[in-house]
Parts: sequence; structure tokens; C-alpha cells
Amino acid sequence: MSITIVTPKNIRSIDELLIEKRVIEPFSDILISFVNDVSKAILKDSLFRQYPELMALAFWMRKSHINELKNYFFQEKKDKIWIGRGVVFHIAPSNVDTIFVYSWFISLLVGNSNILRISSKENIQTELLLNVITQILHQDKYDILQNRVAIIRYGHNDEITKKLSLQADVRVIWGGDNTVNHIRTIPIKPTATELTFADKFSFAIIKSEELLKSNNIQSLIEKFYNDSFWFGQMACSSIRLVGWIGEEDDNKNAQNIFWSALNEYVLKQQPEEIAPADIVNKLVAECSMAIENRIEIQKMDNPYINIIKIRNIDEVNEELHCGTGLFYELESNSLEDIFLYSTKKNQTVSYYGFKKIELSSLIYKKMPEGIDRIVPIGQSLDFSYIWDGYDLFRSFCREIEIV
Repeated sequence: MSITIVTPKNIRSIDELLIEKRVIEPFSDILISFVNDVSKAILKDSLFRQYPELMALAFWMRKSHINELKNYFFQEKKDKIWIGRGVVFHIAPSNVDTIFVYSWFISLLVGNSNILRISSKENIQTELLLNVITQILHQDKYDILQNRVAIIRYGHNDEITKKLSLQADVRVIWGGDNTVNHIRTIPIKPTATELTFADKFSFAIIKSEELLKSNNIQSLIEKFYNDSFWFGQMACSSIRLVGWIGEEDDNKNAQNIFWSALNEYVLKQQPEEIAPADIVNKLVAECSMAIENRIEIQKMDNPYINIIKIRNIDEVNEELHCGTGLFYELESNSLEDIFLYSTKKNQTVSYYGFKKIELSSLIYKKMPEGIDRIVPIGQSLDFSYIWDGYDLFRSFCREIEIV
């Protein structure tokens, strides 16, 4: 059984883990100070600057933003009594290096103790994060938190997961559908609750007429690149489909401008995370989809972008999509069709050229089965306390009624 206990540093096995069950008052000064100190350490360390997703995390953790979250929490709470649920067990995914920190810190800020299961798979981003977090956590001024945080690394092991699950008042599962379904077979306490974040598929919608009017295509391209290529395009909110909305001629002209500009930008970036094996996987996926649906494949002059044209959203094959710059492309003269045929698997819609009132009106008109977030292109990967339809602050709190 391969297991590494990152913290607490004074225990040698899971059986010795005694996590503090009593909660702390939400948004206590000590909690805000800890999160802010982690943020400052990341922003000061030049090693982090080559990883934009970690810099984005550090900006999210700044004291000014945490105070915004605090204001939201107390505005929503008003005179109600909301306190943490106790112990939250987070099972982090292996493909998105920073998600466990967002989930953990939201739970921490409302006063919970937390157990984090981190994959045994090593990568530089995770190692940098863990080094900073443990250095700060082990400072004397944070001794109150040291028995309220456990970070444990191990591979797939049901025995360990069961032991940790039975200590938790909330279990949070990040992962694919198979992972979620399997871990759900592992028991939790009868009084515990569970949040699951399974496979999702996200896409962008662009109003072609507005793109053709734009004088700043480059800004859009840079934002789209970040939303698509970070995390190998495999985050649940990564853009994997582009829907062009408008008249046929406008759609064609806008596509030519957009893909040409993105092609040029990506060639300059030379994304290191896209390996030769990824390029082969995309070709296999293209061929499989072409055989399955007789769809059109558009060739670019670089191996980083692959475009598969589809006639309707039903032709999307989420299982064959392998990320790393593979895009479905869909044209329509009406946004209604895309919303109407969305499913529970659709998470984030990133938009360009539309007004918020257009989008909110359409939601109420069509009442789509899916879609949890609608954000401007450039904000797809921004983490929010509202995720997959959950308000995480409320999910990590219980309410005590006094009549």
C-alpha cells in the first residue's frame, strides 16, 4: 500500500489520523490570513510565473477577493446561523492540478476541517503548491489549523478511501463518471452529505456579426486560447466546441478570421503540454468520428488545432474527444437550437458578442436540461463558489434554526 501523508507531519499512518471535528467561526481572521499568506508566497516566487493557472489561483486567494467572498457570505446569511458541517473529505482529480485548493479553501473559510486526497501521480505544479502550503501551515501562528488539515497522497485504494470517508461529514468527489460511480459504492456516515463533480462538456458561442465588427480580435484569441489549451483542454469547463451564430455568410467569414488568428497565435505559443502521442490521439479521434457520422474534418497547418465540423449538437461524441486542441464546430442562425438540445453533461457556455439579457431570457424561454454556467470567453476556467449548480458555501455549511 503506497501512501504519503504530506500533513500532519507527526503521524505515520492513516490509523493515527485524528482530525479536529469542531468547526471555526466562518471567515475568522486566522482563516483569511492563512489563505492570503499562501497567495502572497505564490506571487513572490518566480518559479510559479511559468504556470499561469497557478498565478490565477494566487490572484483568486488574495485578501481583497477573499473579503469579497466574505461579504457575499454574510449578505446571504443575514441573521441566519450558518456554521461549517465538520470534516470535509475532498477527492481531487489528477488532470486539473489546482482544483483541490479552490474546493478546500472554500470549505476552510466557512470553518471546516479538511482531508484532501491527492493523486500519487506527480507533476511540478502540484509539488510547488504542496511545498508552499505545508511551509505556511506549519508556522507557529497557524497551530490551530494543523490538526484541521490532512493532505494524503495515494493511488486507487478503496480501503484507505473508506477509512477517510467514514471520518467525513461531507465527501466531495472530483473525477470522471466511472470514478464518481465507483467511489459512491464506498460508504459514508449516515449523517454525511456528498457532492459529486463528474464528466462535463463545455462550449463557446460566438455571434459572427459582432466578431466581424471587432477591432480587437487578438484579445479574443488570447482569452480563447487560455480557456481551451490550459489543462490540456480536459477541465470540465474547457472549451471543446465552438458554435457560430448568425447568417451563413457571416459565419463563414467570422470562422476564417478567427481560426486564422488562432492558428498564428498557437504556433507562437508552441504548447509544451501537447505531446506527439496527443497529436496521434486526435487523428484517431477524427477518423473514428468521421467513420461514425460522415462528418467534415478541417485541416490546419499546425498539429495543435484540429477542427471537426458537425451539423447538429447530437453529433458530438464526448467520449472520443481527447482534448489538446480538438474542436467541434457548429453553425446555426439561431442560438435557441443549441440551448434546446443541451444536456446534463453540459457545464459552461462561454460567449462572445451576446448581451446578458439575451442569454438570461433564452434560459427562461427554453428551460435547458443542462448548462450550469454562462461566462464571457476568457472566464471559462475561473473558479467560483457556484459550481455545477451548487453554492459551495451553503453546501459546506449547515443551518441551525432557532424559533
